Amino acid sequence: MKKLLILALVVLTQPLCAQTIEPNLKWGKPTDQELQMTEYPDDKGADAVVLFHKTDAYYGFSNGSFKVYYDIKSRLKVLKAEGKRVADKKIIFQENETNRVRKETVSGVKATAYNMENGKLVKTKMERSMINEERIDKNQKQLKFSVPQVKVGTVIEYEYRIESDYYSYIRDWYAQSDIPVLYTGYDLSIPEWLSFNIEQTGSQPMESKTSQAPMQLFFGGHSENIQCNVWSFVGRRLPALKGDDYLWCADDYGNKVTAELAGIYIPGSVHENYSTTWADIDKQLMEDADFGGCLKKSSPLKAEIVAAGIPNIADVNERFGAVWQLLKSKVRWNGDYAFWGKSASKILKDGTGTNADINFLLISMLRDAGIEASPVVLRSRNKGTLPLSHSSLKYLNTFVVAIHINDSTLAFFDSSAEDGYLNAIPANLLVKKARLLKKGSAGEWVDLQTPARSREIVTIQAQLDADGMLHGKKDSRLYEEAAAALRRTWRLAKDSVEQINKMQERDNIQILTYQTSNRQSFSPMMEEQMTFTKQCDAAGDIIYLNPLVLIPQDESPFTEAERSLPIEFPYKQSETINVVITLPEGYAVEEMPKPTILKFDGISVRIASSINDNMLSTQFKYSINKIFYTADEYKDLKAFIDHMVECNKNMIAIKKS
Repeated sequence: MKKLLILALVVLTQPLCAQTIEPNLKWGKPTDQELQMTEYPDDKGADAVVLFHKTDAYYGFSNGSFKVYYDIKSRLKVLKAEGKRVADKKIIFQENETNRVRKETVSGVKATAYNMENGKLVKTKMERSMINEERIDKNQKQLKFSVPQVKVGTVIEYEYRIESDYYSYIRDWYAQSDIPVLYTGYDLSIPEWLSFNIEQTGSQPMESKTSQAPMQLFFGGHSENIQCNVWSFVGRRLPALKGDDYLWCADDYGNKVTAELAGIYIPGSVHENYSTTWADIDKQLMEDADFGGCLKKSSPLKAEIVAAGIPNIADVNERFGAVWQLLKSKVRWNGDYAFWGKSASKILKDGTGTNADINFLLISMLRDAGIEASPVVLRSRNKGTLPLSHSSLKYLNTFVVAIHINDSTLAFFDSSAEDGYLNAIPANLLVKKARLLKKGSAGEWVDLQTPARSREIVTIQAQLDADGMLHGKKDSRLYEEAAAALRRTWRLAKDSVEQINKMQERDNIQILTYQTSNRQSFSPMMEEQMTFTKQCDAAGDIIYLNPLVLIPQDESPFTEAERSLPIEFPYKQSETINVVITLPEGYAVEEMPKPTILKFDGISVRIASSINDNMLSTQFKYSINKIFYTADEYKDLKAFIDHMVECNKNMIAIKKS
């Protein structure tokens, strides 16, 4: 009886033990629990988990100058096949390609994979050959490595050091990532001679404390002892920041620590205030040879612009289009976004370049065509929002072009908008806060979201047969972002057959004829026409019909019951669908649906039907005029979209009289 009781207790306590895992702070020694775990208790769907991550940021002093050191150690567990991606690591660091007096270096890179094989622990160390460096742009390089022998169940450890000559700049520290974190720590030690504004943000609880530690400096043949201010942060059991199609940068809403230099105060020597303004950033960029200098250069294509008569085109929009079409025939976007550009002659010779490369060339060409254009610097949406509390060049990662249509009107364009038009640029660049730089005058903030919009107007005319077969014709006019999206769809399609098949499958129709207009044009509009058939459900003398014919949205993108992160739509949008269906002779609508009118804080839907003789008319109007919703608004937004989707799927009965 005692044996049975003990066995029962063992069985009962096993699941309890499996539900907990404690952080292991010993480096190089994964525990049996870490090696044997098959899922993370706090997030059983996670494909990997950060078991331990530690960053120590501190200062050193050599050759009469401060340096910043970052020692990083990380241990991760792969739980599912998709989690093997954590074995691939990229480290971005600063190194100017011509001026290497001040730079960052990465050293001491080590990585090990731990696997249990036949009950034994097998350690596989990464070879130096698996580490590679490559240049990103004129100021940045990246080091990449892949940990070997990683599979489901592997525990990974890697470590490295970054040595930075940029003592006035401290890297941002992020406590969370796209996988859950069991334990993370950050110790930041700054000499008392350097004053930084330290800011911690995020909604998850974090442990934090401040202290002091001594530091000894050697210079001028003697040493001096000073104090360092130390900030320590610890995060435990932090959830994953899972981005999706309705969130641009999850890191914006996670726990992080930022440090901005306020001043340097060396007793008896230097007393300097380093607080900067965006006006200082404007001036710095306009005086930079590789940024402002590029704006002063004439275009190598000036003769072709003049020969084509482009400066004589009266309408500014058309003149811009002519310049862009000429440039597009010479250079293609290579798919990369950048801030600094290469020389125009090199870009034209290569026939390809980043958006910055082509934007610089575009600005000079527009000047030659008599159009005033200016750069608009920004931080793309997928990199996060610009900080409100301080200004810094480090947060900017690309720019678009502002076209001065007249003294009071600006339009925006980017060379990555291969299918777009003025103000119809990739959604990733549609930021609320961007900085317009103008020669000889102060910069100003501009909003790229306000002029961006997607519009679609659809007309469907259909004839319903007594056997439930619909014969229809659809005419669509798409504007701005909607036109760009359709052009992009066709440009990226494998072939027309594949694309037509996708459309047929999506709407459950048979497409008989299909054509588009303005697909290759630089135009704010694109048109689409098709004829089709669709079989409706028929039972005896009753035909069941969706009065919208082609359902604009038949499922909600919001499936989770709760959400801890905001919702961001790409841009404002509207869609209008007008449907007229001719009913078969001798048939009538059994019961007309009541009008549907839904409204929720910037979003509205209206669906209304009417009957006139044997003509059933239905109009659908949908508009989104607000693109940001907080996590607190999620439940109400989800309920609204769910309701709209159900209304879209409502059927009516057509009955023989």
